[in-house]
Amino acid sequence: MNILDKVNKVPGGIMVVPMIVTAIINTFIPAVLKIGGPTTATFSGVGAMTTIGMLLFVAGSQTKYSDIGSVCARGGLLVIVRLIVAFAGAWLTLKFFGIGGVCGASALAITIALASCNPGVYAGLMQSYGDNVDKAAMGVINLIAVPATPLVILGIADGTGFDYMSAVSTLVPFAFGMILANSDEKIRKLFSTATPVVLFFLGFCLGAGINLRSLSQAGIANVILIGLIVCVFLPIMVAADRIILRRPGYAAAGATCLGGLSVVAPRIIGARLPQYQPYVESATAQLAVTLVFCIFAFPYITKFIVSKFGSGAPAPEAK
Repeated sequence: MNILDKVNKVPGGIMVVPMIVTAIINTFIPAVLKIGGPTTATFSGVGAMTTIGMLLFVAGSQTKYSDIGSVCARGGLLVIVRLIVAFAGAWLTLKFFGIGGVCGASALAITIALASCNPGVYAGLMQSYGDNVDKAAMGVINLIAVPATPLVILGIADGTGFDYMSAVSTLVPFAFGMILANSDEKIRKLFSTATPVVLFFLGFCLGAGINLRSLSQAGIANVILIGLIVCVFLPIMVAADRIILRRPGYAAAGATCLGGLSVVAPRIIGARLPQYQPYVESATAQLAVTLVFCIFAFPYITKFIVSKFGSGAPAPEAK
């Protein structure tokens, strides 16, 4: 039936297609994913962090000590640019429009949209278009894929600070995989083909948190959020990747996609910063719509950039 060939025709298809499947199930018959046991553990959001941990371990296993500088340079630049843009977006929104934001898009929603990245989508796209350094850079990018990032941006003055254990918990599986593989080349070879398998199951887990009906709730606020991400943030990220690192820009595009944790970030921030509590419900709905758009659009945006500027994937061997 050539199912795999058809899946691979979709940008990041090894993760995106399973994600679409569980998104459809979660939208129309969500009870199927909640029957418990291994079904729920494998095909729902319950297993998302486990598969991300596995993906970090595998990425680490393919990273040589000599690659660490390149990994930190590429991933670090994308993280720094993302944080600068998020800080600028939050500051400008609060200064000129106040906490209520503009046209229904609150400062809470805008900051989370600019600060939350999606390491799962990034990893899926790098599997298709990136080299080993791009794939390993997920370990660095994952450091800011937590609700603590927009929380710090919006409320560092309240003394909450940064959750350092989130960063440590991200680095441990990556470092463990890297140390083991650099100690024994056979371990590197053992996990060299594991990434597509882990991405396949990560797609199922991420899709289980998507409700396609949220698309019907889109409004002007979503146009603003999507416009900021695609028309402002994306060009800045790609320009930084191309000008500073002299790379094609596909990795920057993959790292710009909105993260799944953005949907839970408003409640966490509202609980810690009471002034944002009135905007939690609207921000959650707006970010859910924006997330669905980004997850489906960014694989094609990244593919377009690859078609224009090239990729880092090794050329196929001549038969």
